[in-house]
Amino acid sequence: MKLKLLILLTFVFQVSFAQFTNTDVVAKIKTSVIDDIVAITATAINRTEVYKSLTYTFSVFRTDDQNNKSKNSQDGRFALEPNENKQLSITSINTNESDKIVVLLLIYEEDKIIAKDRIAFNEEKKAKDTEQEASDDGIELKGIVVEETKTKPGKDFYDFFYNSYTLNQINGSRIVGVYEKLSFGRTTIIQVKIGDNVIHEFIGKPDLEYLEQMSKIAIRKVYKYFKDLKNQKNDIFQY
Repeated sequence: MKLKLLILLTFVFQVSFAQFTNTDVVAKIKTSVIDDIVAITATAINRTEVYKSLTYTFSVFRTDDQNNKSKNSQDGRFALEPNENKQLSITSINTNESDKIVVLLLIYEEDKIIAKDRIAFNEEKKAKDTEQEASDDGIELKGIVVEETKTKPGKDFYDFFYNSYTLNQINGSRIVGVYEKLSFGRTTIIQVKIGDNVIHEFIGKPDLEYLEQMSKIAIRKVYKYFKDLKNQKNDIFQY
């Protein structure tokens, strides 16, 4: 079965320019087919006259027929000269695969997402457009969890959190991020954020039982956030 490429990019106007992505810097995922292989390339374009120091995360999410999910990510730091177009990373998939595959490119300036692109393969379109939940800029990014950790405890917490997020099938309509930043001494602070909202934060410790407990607390808060968000949308729709 050949892959069917579905690029979900629906643009809407925003009131605040601060919410825009893909303005100064543009994230672009390019594809090319050679025989039975689709080459997928992550690129970034600097549209400004200013030098940019940035980071990126390039992720491939797979869901098989049994709803088993996996994720493979590449990330790194890079720089863009004014008006430069740069290739960041490349991966490939087989055109005969039947798994649902979502490829996501996120570009950060400090800790803020400033550019993103997404493509999907073998993703069935929903029957009703009204059931689609989109992010603030109109690009549908459901069920995405990104990681920006610095230490092993941070990575361990992310693993606990992501596994629980997947098992509970939260599939949130906005990007959830697990971030880690330096604190006093050798300690770090681990944060779970949805957009600019800090949902849960705590001091990182090399204690697996503690980290697993923190992940359970964070999952409950994230679940409640998306549930409240859905209720708000339903209330608005009723009016």
